[in-house]
Amino acid sequence: MFYAGVDYSEQPALGPGPAAEGRLSRLGLALSQNGRNWARIEGAHHTHAVFDAGAPGEWDARGCWAPQVVVAGARDLRLYYASPQPDGRWAVGTAASPDGLAWTKRGLALAGGAGGAAAPNVHRLGAKSWLMFFEAVAADGRRCIRTATSSDGWSWAEVAGAEALAAGDAGAWDAGGVGSPCALPEPGGGWRLYYEGHGAEGTTPAGVGMAVAQTLVEGVIRFTRV
Repeated sequence: MFYAGVDYSEQPALGPGPAAEGRLSRLGLALSQNGRNWARIEGAHHTHAVFDAGAPGEWDARGCWAPQVVVAGARDLRLYYASPQPDGRWAVGTAASPDGLAWTKRGLALAGGAGGAAAPNVHRLGAKSWLMFFEAVAADGRRCIRTATSSDGWSWAEVAGAEALAAGDAGAWDAGGVGSPCALPEPGGGWRLYYEGHGAEGTTPAGVGMAVAQTLVEGVIRFTRV
C-alpha cells in the first residue's frame, strides 16, 4: 500500500483544499500478508517516507498527494501523484521505480485546465494504450471528473469535450462537485466509477457515489449515475 502522510511544516496557505493548512505531504509504503494488518516500510528519507516532495522552486514542492502505483512490467513500477503547483493549480506527476522503494521522478504529466488536475486513477489498457480518470478543478474551485490518454504512460493528453462525470443537478447530494475517482473495468466492457461527492456548499465531502459507463469512440467516456 502506498499512501500519503502529512506533517505541519511551516509554509504559507495555498488556496482551498488540503494544502491550505500548511501541511506538507510525502508518500509512504506499507506491506501486509493478509490485507488487514499492515507494517510501515522505512524509506531512505529522514521521515522514513519512500517518496519526497520537490525541492523549493520545483513544481511539486508543496507536497505529494493521492498516490497510485501501476505495475507496467518486470521491475517497471509507475507512480502517479498530485501536487499543487506554485501558482496554486493542481497537476499530476509521474515517477518510475524497479522495486517500489527507490523512485526517479519523471516530471509533470498533466496540468489540466484552469484550476488543474488532481487525484489520478490510471489504467493500462494495452501495450500502447493508457487511460487516466482525474479530478478536474475549475477556476472557481468547482470539481468534475475528466479523462486523459497516453501511448506510453508518461506523456498525457486530456480528452476534449464534456466531462466524464459532472457535478450533480441543483439540490442533489453531489451538486457541489465530484472528484477522487476510482474506476473499475467491467467484464465485457464498460466501467464502474466510485467517486466522492460534495454538497452545494462544496467544502466537506457528502459521501461516495457510483456511476457506470460504456467506452465510446476515441476513448470518450460518459458516466450515468446509478
